[in-house]
Amino acid sequence: MPAILNLSRRGFAGALGLAAASFVLGIPREGRAAEAEDAPDAARFGAMLTIDGAGLVRLIVPSSELGQGTQEALARMVAEELECDWAALEVELPWADPAFANPFSRKQMTANSTSVMGYYTAMRTLGAATRMMLTRAAAQRLGADEGELVVSAGTISHSASGRSLGFGEVARAASSLPVPAEVPLKPVSEFRIIGSASVRKDLLPKVNGSAEFGIDVREEGMLVGVPVLAPHPHATFDLAGLDDARARPGVRAVVPVTGGVVVVADRFWRAKSAAEAITLTVTSSPIAGLDDDTIRSRLREAFTTIEPRVFPEFEKGSGFPGRPIMPDKPAVEAAFAQADRVLEAEYEVPFLAHATLEPICCAARMDATSLFVRGPLQDPESARALGARLSGVPFEDVRVELTYVGGGFGRKWGTDFVGIAIEAAKGVPGQLVKTIWPREQDMAFDQYRPAFIARSRAALAKDGRVAALKSAVAGQSIMAYHGRGDILGDMADPMSAGKLVYDAYAEPLRYAESHRVDMGVPVGFWRSVSLSQNTFFMESFIDEIALETRQDPLQLRLRLLDGHPRITPVLTRAAEMIGLDAPRPEGTGRGIALAYTEANFCAVGIEVALSGENLSLTRIACACDCGLMIDPVSVEGQISGGIVFGLQAALWGEVHFADGAPTAQNFSDYRLPMMMDVPPIEVALMPGSDQPGNVGEASTPAVAPALANAIVDAGGPRIRALPISRTLSI
Repeated sequence: MPAILNLSRRGFAGALGLAAASFVLGIPREGRAAEAEDAPDAARFGAMLTIDGAGLVRLIVPSSELGQGTQEALARMVAEELECDWAALEVELPWADPAFANPFSRKQMTANSTSVMGYYTAMRTLGAATRMMLTRAAAQRLGADEGELVVSAGTISHSASGRSLGFGEVARAASSLPVPAEVPLKPVSEFRIIGSASVRKDLLPKVNGSAEFGIDVREEGMLVGVPVLAPHPHATFDLAGLDDARARPGVRAVVPVTGGVVVVADRFWRAKSAAEAITLTVTSSPIAGLDDDTIRSRLREAFTTIEPRVFPEFEKGSGFPGRPIMPDKPAVEAAFAQADRVLEAEYEVPFLAHATLEPICCAARMDATSLFVRGPLQDPESARALGARLSGVPFEDVRVELTYVGGGFGRKWGTDFVGIAIEAAKGVPGQLVKTIWPREQDMAFDQYRPAFIARSRAALAKDGRVAALKSAVAGQSIMAYHGRGDILGDMADPMSAGKLVYDAYAEPLRYAESHRVDMGVPVGFWRSVSLSQNTFFMESFIDEIALETRQDPLQLRLRLLDGHPRITPVLTRAAEMIGLDAPRPEGTGRGIALAYTEANFCAVGIEVALSGENLSLTRIACACDCGLMIDPVSVEGQISGGIVFGLQAALWGEVHFADGAPTAQNFSDYRLPMMMDVPPIEVALMPGSDQPGNVGEASTPAVAPALANAIVDAGGPRIRALPISRTLSI
């Protein structure tokens, strides 16, 4: 949600500072849930941290681990200030608990790449406050002044007497001391764990198979549920074959759930084969009759039939989310009226699936007075509230635990699959039921990234100067589909219009608006949200302006950026890395594009080879400034992974609709990049701030426009509709 992150560094730091003061230490965890997790011989420091008698530090990392490395990053923040032995720190996955809320979002939710940014100050404060309490307890034991003690690698030393104490020796005494009112933090220059390279703590369990993902959840006597669902949760339908399914070996129940039924059996394959005996016939649906042509027609019609909502810019330094500044529409219209010429272009992107490696799954058990849920969740707080609502169990008696998440990209932020797991568990009370969506069910019943059509216009002066940029987009509102209302009042939904026109391009007048189309297709958050499509629209159009006005695309961007202190360096570096101005053989093309939030700045350069209609990718270069890097290895992995994710969307990503339902069934209908499809990727990390940014957002969206621009440079057609495989063979 890049538009939501449109806040100043000062506003961001202020928001975190206020939240961190009331975070973690001194806030007890919830009663019975907390007690169940306590190690009997360990001293507790707030909601997340314990130290046992041997000095072993156990940290409950409050966010979901999706592979992005937040377990490692948040543990480093604590260890850096705690001065513990890094090898003697273990991390654990969390459960839903208000004490684990992200200070930035004030919610326990892993999305929008806010985990590292949001917990940065709070986790450091936890480590520093605990170190101060340990030091005070050691001073009392040694009869020394606190200022004479040095803490390093889990040992508190008094050099004057030559004595020392381990953390484990004073932990219990320390935990009973008052929490310090003032907790000073280290200067960045003294960091030794943050920013260093080491093997991730979750690497070994993921390699040897001991890490528990959602699909790994099991217990003695557990049942497995396979859903049979209509193509829309609000569809009505008829079912046939239920008796046949119930008679299959191992089947325990066929349970009605929202949008269909779940077949519950003692094993997955028995549940799946029984589910295949059921025929679901839709009798009515909010997306009845929908197909690709209808979608495209309705999006195009929206530009003339649906009143647009204007998307504002946000005043820098006015806090979070920033005071909106409405664009000067008369000035923009005057610029177009006075323009020497107007350039116009229409762009299009399709619905996209998340296609996580781990298919949708979740386990639940309904007892007489409680509900238990365990699974790969990005939003445990909402899952818990949903559990209370669906089960009738009091909120405090709903226990939601997290496993590792085998790929999320926004899909597991949704709670639709959690609700179906809970409904299935209600059908067989007292037993754990793990629902596993077969790949066909997962792919065809996703909450898709919405399809959009954008129309961009540029008012051009005689000398090629860009006087004004205007863009309008038509598509579904994610927030409206989920019933979350208009987060900016009567202004445009930032999930569709955020970064539709780049506010970093300082020179021209800018105007962005959105036509909201209520298509009814289930939609949700997809990696980088509005940036994922609007960067393609904006950065393709900038290249089209450059060609129309006979300007170099890189130089045009640099002029429009007007010396932006963080984007200009990464753009220049990426251009150098890909050799944007270097000679090239015929059929070779190079393109560049940039994407940014307020805390992450990224430029991607791509080189392609084009022979007739056959496209191949030669190499990719990326320069990124995401500020302070907690774990540079994870950052590079995030950027490279984001590029591969962007390649899929740019080259092949497309969910078709026919006769009121999506047609994607499996990876045969939704191709992912294979090893041979991915060219060498070079990443340059350029930290331009002492605050960490949201690294997961900006590399993915820059891929599609960089590719489209490179194809034109190679002598190919201008790609205005994704995926590229509609036009070229890859």
